[in-house]
Amino acid sequence: MKSVITALLAIALLASMYGGRHYMGFVDLDLETAKSRYANEESEFIQLEGLQQGINLHYRDEGDAEKPVLILLHGIMASLHTWDGWVDTLKNDFRIIRLDIPGFGLTGPYADGIYNIERSVDMIEQLTNKLDIESFFLAGNSMGGYISWNYAAAHPDKVKRLVLLDAAGYPFKPPMMLELLRTPILKDSMAYMTPRFIVTQTLNEVYGDATKVNDVIVDRYHQLMLREGNRTAVVDVFASIAHVENDKVKLLKLPTLIQWGEADEWIPLANASKFATDIEDAKTIIYPGVGHIPMEEIPQQSANDAKDFLLSLIEEPQAIKPLMVTPVSTENLL
Repeated sequence: MKSVITALLAIALLASMYGGRHYMGFVDLDLETAKSRYANEESEFIQLEGLQQGINLHYRDEGDAEKPVLILLHGIMASLHTWDGWVDTLKNDFRIIRLDIPGFGLTGPYADGIYNIERSVDMIEQLTNKLDIESFFLAGNSMGGYISWNYAAAHPDKVKRLVLLDAAGYPFKPPMMLELLRTPILKDSMAYMTPRFIVTQTLNEVYGDATKVNDVIVDRYHQLMLREGNRTAVVDVFASIAHVENDKVKLLKLPTLIQWGEADEWIPLANASKFATDIEDAKTIIYPGVGHIPMEEIPQQSANDAKDFLLSLIEEPQAIKPLMVTPVSTENLL
């Protein structure tokens, strides 16, 4: 581990000699600049109270206002933009609400730097109450999946159906990047230096097909990481999810779809089976060759599978729950 850290620091030092300050992440991106690049006409900000410390939550309310509500929660180091492909595919079938979870995107960090599942569940509850949404479908990826199933367990009266994409919830061996961010040297330096090449490497890990990672995607992830306060928040969030709890998974009694990338290097495929075992009558779709973020890597396929599940009639419970494996076509995925 020490040799890896030394090598990374050496690379960063050399890159800083030949690269710009923004490339190396030696600067913060102020909120107004970040908004000018990553907010649009659909972007709204809402102030939350209580546990949320008056945070201004960035969200978008899109699609057909007369259709069922679908709320989307992104994963760690990401933003609401991770769902762009789903919104394009599903906007005629749902009223879609996606948001930047506190600590990420344009929402930014909590003032006290404390991140826990109780606060995340409260955030969703406040948002839906303020928007007068009484019931909805809920989908989440990775950390967003962890928040989603915890919210569904706490508020079974509000979540009609649940979609979990490579969700956190069971123990797993953290990828090298997460391990490195737990070391004192890199953890403390994260707030002052976040090189673009580190973001590129991370995205190459979470995509099953790294050729789909382009400059636009890397720039978005990198620049939103540089939004004031977000880098420190990432370290704090990593620390908060070091020991996730899953005792409430078995409380879930609602129709649930588990979508998982077979080539996920961050959360292993074995965890999909654990969710399927603990959630009664859950359905599972495995995507061969796909990584940790199916909604980005194969947006149309994963969105249409979710749509079919969310809008289908509730089936009678089956005596034996089969594992559904859906082959992924390489055509028309982007």
